Amino acid sequence: MWVELDGWTAKLRFSACHLIPHHPKCGRLHGHTYAVSVKVFGERTGEFIIDFEILKGLIAEICERLDHRVILAENDTRLQITKDDQSIIVETGGKMYQFPIEDVTLVPTDSTSAESLCEYVASELAPGMSPGVSRIEVRIDEGLGQGAGFTLDIARTGAGAGAGT
Repeated sequence: MWVELDGWTAKLRFSACHLIPHHPKCGRLHGHTYAVSVKVFGERTGEFIIDFEILKGLIAEICERLDHRVILAENDTRLQITKDDQSIIVETGGKMYQFPIEDVTLVPTDSTSAESLCEYVASELAPGMSPGVSRIEVRIDEGLGQGAGFTLDIARTGAGAGAGT
């Protein structure tokens, strides 16, 4: 069985800017309005696989953390935090960007591509899943008709996530 929330129609969206490391065009600062769609597979425990309101709340909380922010990959070797810890500097393509730290969300990835953001969102959702959930599929659209997806299989030995595919 599965349940699904469509990010566009359920208003699970965020607007943000980012840079893709070492990409000739997307290495420049640019932004998107993203939609986060999630499909959850599993067996019912009680009435539901997972309550829609709980799932929607988990996704909305992640979107809120990313909304109207500069999203940077924590593992991007170009990042430098200023000595006073007030800003983050990124050098790319002969340009230097300096962002106030309160405007930045660092994600624990090597990139801020749609693919990497899908992995991040799935890993953030996994701990909040009901006991019967065995798989999460996350799709992140960078606009209508353009997105990426990621599947995370959850190994249940109490709680927590397994390996992604």
